[in-house]
Amino acid sequence: MSKRIKKNFWRFRPLLTETLPYELPVIFGNDRLYYSQCRSLDPLAKPLIDKLLRGWRGHTVPYSYGVRKDSDRTTQLGLVHPITQLEFCDFYARHESSILDYCNRSEYSLRRPAAVAAVYVASLGALNDSVHKTGEVHLTPEGSEPELSKLVSYFAYEKYNLLNKFYESREFIRLEKKFELLKQLDISKCFYSIYTHSITWATKSKEFAKKNKGAHSFESSFDSLMQRSNYNETNGIVVGPEFARIFAEIILQDVDQKVQRLLAEDALFEGQQYSIRRYVDDYSVFSNSAEIVRKIESLLRRELLKYKLHVNESKVRDYHRPFVTNLTQARADTRTRINGVSEVLVSPDWKAATAASSKQRHAIGGLIHDLRVIAKRHDVPFSSLSGSLLGSLRALSRAANKSLNKGSTVSVENWIFATRSIIDCAFYITSVDLRVRTTYGLCQLLSIIQDGLRALPAIGGDFITHTISEELVAVAKTALIAGEQTPGEDSVELFNLLICGSHLLKQHFTKNGQVEKILDTLLAGDLTYFKYITLKYCYLRDPSYFAKSLTELNQRAESLLDCLDSIKLKSERFHLLCDYLSAPDVDVARKRAVFVKRYGGTPSNAALTKLGESIGFTDWTGSCLLDARESLEVVRVLF
Repeated sequence: MSKRIKKNFWRFRPLLTETLPYELPVIFGNDRLYYSQCRSLDPLAKPLIDKLLRGWRGHTVPYSYGVRKDSDRTTQLGLVHPITQLEFCDFYARHESSILDYCNRSEYSLRRPAAVAAVYVASLGALNDSVHKTGEVHLTPEGSEPELSKLVSYFAYEKYNLLNKFYESREFIRLEKKFELLKQLDISKCFYSIYTHSITWATKSKEFAKKNKGAHSFESSFDSLMQRSNYNETNGIVVGPEFARIFAEIILQDVDQKVQRLLAEDALFEGQQYSIRRYVDDYSVFSNSAEIVRKIESLLRRELLKYKLHVNESKVRDYHRPFVTNLTQARADTRTRINGVSEVLVSPDWKAATAASSKQRHAIGGLIHDLRVIAKRHDVPFSSLSGSLLGSLRALSRAANKSLNKGSTVSVENWIFATRSIIDCAFYITSVDLRVRTTYGLCQLLSIIQDGLRALPAIGGDFITHTISEELVAVAKTALIAGEQTPGEDSVELFNLLICGSHLLKQHFTKNGQVEKILDTLLAGDLTYFKYITLKYCYLRDPSYFAKSLTELNQRAESLLDCLDSIKLKSERFHLLCDYLSAPDVDVARKRAVFVKRYGGTPSNAALTKLGESIGFTDWTGSCLLDARESLEVVRVLF
């Protein structure tokens, strides 16, 4: 592989790990955009791709969509225009040292870029084959290019990639040993409130920023790029991508430094009279003195206000040692309960018994009841437990698969019983905590169950498949009703459930009468980009049966691709065009007509065919369905 290509593999890595929100349809990804910048393109496709991606350096409008935070609240995320995403790749390459420097100034930060991540690992043998995406990169067997599923985030991070890992760490225990009091605070609507020009206040000063508005620098470049990615807005930054967290981290590190200096002026020093830890916009303040805690809170509020940021009053919490919250207790109890099931599934008795004993059956069959009791007893929402629970259910399903002996009728019966209980529990969790992240966890779990199904006789497999189908339809109906409460908005939660059912169960799912009604309801409403790719993916499981719906869907998509300026400006229209051109059901002559109308020229049908193979953001085959999202959230943590 040439040095130039190797350099490009590195340079454009932010497209895979930094420029997209985490919560997206499971079939969406930047793989083709990444490869369009790294590979030697087909000579027929290259000039057309250049027309799509070059010649525009103005501001762009992100595709804004909502995802559920919980049963009552949603968060608006932004999918940045791919042309602007490429600018972020250039920015990272030019300013990686500055980013690391400005993110290395606070002792308080728990999640910050600390180094440029290594691209390759020495050996694949050390990787756990039970984990989908580890965040590590390796070469393909041919040694020509890295496998995208193993790419990590652009930077390696210190110290934790999840806040819960801090609460369960030795560091937290040491702080608890030393300090009696803990106060927790977080910033209200942090990313929506950040003023882009304040990046210069954080790196230089407010006075410097006002005197040198036109000066070219790291901070002015970052400010300008954040504006261009978000319709030239200065109040608020796009929410979702990792680059937005880095932007916020630089600003909040300045707040940290100022608070630490002010405390030092009063002879109060980090690690002595107090300690502060901040995970993105969540603060934990430790001390033995209530007066010192109040002083720190007052200083934090004052310094945040200078950046037009405010503390979320509803989330201020005070604790006295031991710092054990209801959530901590609930997680400990669920971990114990899950471990009990795991012990049953790996025990020799479970594999060899003529039938599962009543004790073993209760350990598994009573799981959902006990988890509900734990959540109620400790008064915690399922949303705070669902992620770890679904991860545990995936581990249990793998254990059940390993205990399965297809030559043993008893083993098959035990597997069916365990898997049915796991399915019941997973769909209960998804129903009561219907969020994008839970749909990812559910998709991955059902994939693992399918691995077990392949070893079952048909009659046993049919029972599990029917159960999955019924449960998916039921939760999809719930998601549709929830989505109708915000008409005109995307429901990524619903889209992922439909995609998952279509991928795993094919036309047997999409031709289900209740599912057809859901698809018809979606098609009758306003067409959005995510709705377009979801409907098309479902219809393509049986394109002959859904031919009429596919025709209507394509015609409506064409009507939205009204002019070139709109496509260059709006992320939604650009993404829609690319996936229209890559769609397997659209006739190449029709694709050519749409492209020529917007971009001109006289490309051949062969050129449009090659273009369709080189662009697009939707995996129409679903081959990357269950892994696509994991790689976006992985960050390498340095210890």
